[in-house]
Amino acid sequence: LQQSHSKTEATKNSIPPSNATSNKPNMSTEEKEPAAAKEEEEEEEEDLEKLQAEIARMEAEAARIAQETEDLDKSTSAGAAAASTSAAAEGKKSEADTASKDGHSIYVGQVDYSTTPEELLAHFESCGTVERVTIVCDKFTGKPKGFAYLEFQVSTIIRCYFFD
Repeated sequence: LQQSHSKTEATKNSIPPSNATSNKPNMSTEEKEPAAAKEEEEEEEEDLEKLQAEIARMEAEAARIAQETEDLDKSTSAGAAAASTSAAAEGKKSEADTASKDGHSIYVGQVDYSTTPEELLAHFESCGTVERVTIVCDKFTGKPKGFAYLEFQVSTIIRCYFFD
């Protein structure tokens, strides 16, 4: 009986208790946690650097846009001063220009929906120099409405061709 008791004590002394292993820190886990935290911190620093670089780029672009706007305002205000002195004369000129451009333009109806501006230009080239071809399209769908306007360089050619 004493021998079995002494064996039990020897066994107790040689086998560490179960809670003794939980008190010892696990080196691999302890090493992994700082490494993971360090990697995460590095990633956050990289992200922060990228964001700061993007902010700097955006601020530079905002400064450039502000400078361009200021330059445009200066040129507009200088132009507005000159325009105000000759506004009455230019108003009459712009009405005359519009009337003359209208005299150079024709309406073309029954235009096929698949017709291109190049096709209209080629068709009316024999009438004179075409300055502009406008195929009117629906503003919501973008599909042609079936008519167009052609602006010619000289209006006398239009009159001669269509009215003679």
